[in-house]
Amino acid sequence: MNNEQFDELMSAATFAQAGEHETARNILKGKDRILAAVSDMAFDSSVFSYALNICKRTQCELDILYLTRTEPHMDELHAFMSKAAHEGITSIITKKDGCMKQAILDYTAKKRSVLFVVVGTTPELDIECKAGEKSLSEAWKRMKCPLVVVSRGESPSVA
Repeated sequence: MNNEQFDELMSAATFAQAGEHETARNILKGKDRILAAVSDMAFDSSVFSYALNICKRTQCELDILYLTRTEPHMDELHAFMSKAAHEGITSIITKKDGCMKQAILDYTAKKRSVLFVVVGTTPELDIECKAGEKSLSEAWKRMKCPLVVVSRGESPSVA
């Protein structure tokens, strides 16, 4: 993401927070999705709260990227999706397994309409990723949208 794109994003966020939703949408120009990336290993519901709040302000749709092998949090995901629908926000879930960084890169490369990605913790990005993957690190630096890490008092441990 270059400086001009970042400035546009920050301007849109400022207008959205000030209640100028139409101006924010005009600035975003076709960027109409927020991606919330979560895993079953470090499941953090604060990611959804943050993503839902931003979706309401910008009138974006919500994509949920769920990195899982066993699907232990499907009830919470469906409850969240119901809450989003109640707020008038369309949401979809895409389940993947493997490296979180690679899953995010693949998703954002395929769906160019993603405004930004929301994740729970920085260690969560390395779930299932092999150390020393240079091509992945280089691709990560060239991601076409910002990454927002939602911080909370105590991060879940990632094994």
